[in-house]
Amino acid sequence: MLFFYTRYEYLLGSKNITATLKGKTQSENFNLHIIIPAVKFLGLPIGGGLVKMSRLVNGNGQVVHARNYSQEIKEEVKRFKKTLTIPYFKLWKGYLIMLAIATTGSIIYGIKLSRDGKKYRSEKENLAKSVQHIKAGQMYGANFFTDAEGNSINGLPGGWVKIDKIEGDTVFVKRSKKMLERPLFKMEDLESIKPSSENDWNEHVEKMDYRLLKEEPRKENFSGADMLYIGSGHEKYSGVILTLKGVE
Repeated sequence: MLFFYTRYEYLLGSKNITATLKGKTQSENFNLHIIIPAVKFLGLPIGGGLVKMSRLVNGNGQVVHARNYSQEIKEEVKRFKKTLTIPYFKLWKGYLIMLAIATTGSIIYGIKLSRDGKKYRSEKENLAKSVQHIKAGQMYGANFFTDAEGNSINGLPGGWVKIDKIEGDTVFVKRSKKMLERPLFKMEDLESIKPSSENDWNEHVEKMDYRLLKEEPRKENFSGADMLYIGSGHEKYSGVILTLKGVE
């Protein structure tokens, strides 16, 4: 962290003076600098201006320690300091720049969150409407809890489900052969594995409870529609085997 900070001396002003050092009898020429200790963070000035300090440099380029100042030099330093104004804005403007960057970032992030929220609500509204009026051939994005044969699978992969047909209170579905593992479900992630022919669908047709499916959108905080397997070998399946998360 220390490498990001830089301490430097901001030069307020300088002048040439002729004066005698403490304990000396002969006058010398000096260059008097008035500086302010300051700090930069990542190249941006973020502090300084708390105290004015003097740097007295002799003709050989050596800095004279303040303990060697004569009263004459001390008075000259006082007078010169009074003529110099501290540019607080210049010394602290880095904070304003960082604040502006943070504020801009916060606004952009807020806009993104708002857009994402609207998109999410729209997707769930479309899904809710669709599952209450299912049509043959309709495709959905889904998370799977078992494979097509009812076996447990690791993780919570995403894939596609297609409505094969509807008979009374039973929905017949097929699932895509390809699945995708993602920490969060997003319909756009499934585009890369979207079936484009009949060969991309699993041959096994699964029978689902349509009555339960139509009830799903009525749940509080609806985020997906669970599908309950009701076909043969039901004891092998663990109830809900997949959840519809989005509609094409």
